[in-house]
Amino acid sequence: MKILFITSGYDGIYEHFETWIVNELEKKHEVKVLQHKTNLNIFHSLINTFQPDAAITLVGFKLPIRLLNALQNSRIKTAIWFTEDPYYIDQTSMLAEYFNYIFTIDSAAMDFYKENGHKHVFQLSLATEPQIFQPKGIHETYRSDICMVGFPYPERITFIQYLLQNTNYQIQVVGKWKKALALFQRHPQLRIHEGWVEPSKVADFYNSASIVLNTHRPFNLKQNQNRLGIVGKNINNRTFDAAACAAFQLIEFKEELPKHFKEKQEIISFKNNQELLEKLNYYLVHENERQRIAENARKRVLLEHTFAKRLDKMIHIMTTTG
Repeated sequence: MKILFITSGYDGIYEHFETWIVNELEKKHEVKVLQHKTNLNIFHSLINTFQPDAAITLVGFKLPIRLLNALQNSRIKTAIWFTEDPYYIDQTSMLAEYFNYIFTIDSAAMDFYKENGHKHVFQLSLATEPQIFQPKGIHETYRSDICMVGFPYPERITFIQYLLQNTNYQIQVVGKWKKALALFQRHPQLRIHEGWVEPSKVADFYNSASIVLNTHRPFNLKQNQNRLGIVGKNINNRTFDAAACAAFQLIEFKEELPKHFKEKQEIISFKNNQELLEKLNYYLVHENERQRIAENARKRVLLEHTFAKRLDKMIHIMTTTG
């Protein structure tokens, strides 16, 4: 299959997502990469010379309207992977009209697109790249009892404060946490690794933590563009990354979690502060159980939750539906 991959225009983790996606696609397909701000003449020239069967992109927010129109008017199959659903669904609901195929990470968002008349909508969760996220052993520089990687949403701040006030565990947070935890910066149990971290280093943090604490973005965050208040049901990509490292994680429960991992065998979830505290206290002293569950999670990820598996599913859908 000939595939035109259009970049999202976002840096940070999206540069890595796109590299991993293109690398996987190139193993089985002929791929050309088009920058999102490319001149339309270049786009039309590439369409004529390369003659792609399909065009695929992520997010879509930075695609110029002229390119969206050109894609819509082309004779090739077009697909967009909405990897931020449902948090920006005010925007994605309008973007969806330009594409033949909608892939969304969230089942609640999928239902919304279908209810609004889009014919080809499919849930496709994010995934991991096992060449980056893999067991590495403990690195003392990154060692912790509990590690949380990600943006300090209000609920995450509350969880960390709660644990600092109710446990004596060594806690490491990775991301833009200094301002959020200003009152706790000198707390003897807390270490803050400030700023965005490359995926390979995130893997070091996961490998060196006894427990990875994983919570989700709130559906009603004021920065969201989700006026309908659609509540996300799916787990985040960090779930797959930590599992690929064979790192034990405690994850905030989401409806879609049982579709991806077996509770108590491959992953452990919690629904409130008390349950989180009880499970932290238990699993921090039961290392063999932690290791068994974490190893099972890695096996599941390698079997089902890599970018290679996701892209196989996407291409299969695009070639068998019309």
